[in-house]
Amino acid sequence: MTLPIPKATDEIINSFKHLLAKRDSVPFDEYIQWALYDERIGYYTAMRQRIGKTQECDFYTSSSIRPLWGELIVEACLNLLATRNPNKFTFIEIAAEPNDTVLKGIKLPFRNHQIIRLSDEVNIPDHAVVYSNEWLDAQPFKRFRYSGTENGWQEIHISIDGGTFHEIGKPIVGKSSYELPSNPNRGDLFDWPCGARKSLNNLLSANSWQGLFLTFDYGLPREVLLNDRPLGTARAYYKQSMETNLLLRPTEQDLTCHLCWDDLQDCLAENNFHDTGLKTQESFFLHFASKRVRRAFDEKKESHNAEMQAIKEIIHPAHLGHGLQAFWGLRM
Repeated sequence: MTLPIPKATDEIINSFKHLLAKRDSVPFDEYIQWALYDERIGYYTAMRQRIGKTQECDFYTSSSIRPLWGELIVEACLNLLATRNPNKFTFIEIAAEPNDTVLKGIKLPFRNHQIIRLSDEVNIPDHAVVYSNEWLDAQPFKRFRYSGTENGWQEIHISIDGGTFHEIGKPIVGKSSYELPSNPNRGDLFDWPCGARKSLNNLLSANSWQGLFLTFDYGLPREVLLNDRPLGTARAYYKQSMETNLLLRPTEQDLTCHLCWDDLQDCLAENNFHDTGLKTQESFFLHFASKRVRRAFDEKKESHNAEMQAIKEIIHPAHLGHGLQAFWGLRM
């Protein structure tokens, strides 16, 4: 299937052809890995301003609201640790943007603070609070389309011809870690976040550390992904706009799909995590960071209105409060 997209630059064409080597195409998840993380031109490896409210940025997240977001995270982590001494735990921040940190300007209640960025070795201390924000949905995913001609699901591969990227449907190989919708219609799409499970497992199994894992991200139950999303959940973000053409600007736009919460909960259980939870961002902070939420509404100071507006943006369902979800577990 050829999509109406402009010809890529020579640099992108040559990079993708190097990835292809002697193959005619690559599976969709390999295309995503290349587009996001190629060492020279990948979306996340190239120096660019990705997060913010300006038109030059591609998307906006709760972590941009500082220092309020960090203060909410700290209070929530302390409550999740319950009676455990936070000074025994190192706060690990996964995939922070360059020159940025969620704890910037915040008094540290933990033993230490460590940031693991792209290409850094994952080395978690024995006792840690491991935090991430929209990291798992930035991992590679597979894409499938139901073919009426073949009367079955096909895995989508990506090829290039004359500088234009194309989708190719191919027989599915090695379907062992996921299932596909059982009652599809012609042209239905299904996106499976295979990279999220792999990345989470690598993180949780590293050093057999003990402590808290907490992340914020977009996800759905397995049943919803299988039965209620016939167009899939994959999307691209570029200059504050959402795009469904995932081949439009390879290496220049963010590519993502919804996580499968059931799959990630299974991963936590397999790694001996307990007291797991899943809440909307709104519900999570109202439950685990209620003191900081109340303070934003109660304080009488010049910056009160701005802070109150910021807390509303984080927790209100019409903004970031409902779409994003908090997902966590403990291993002690």
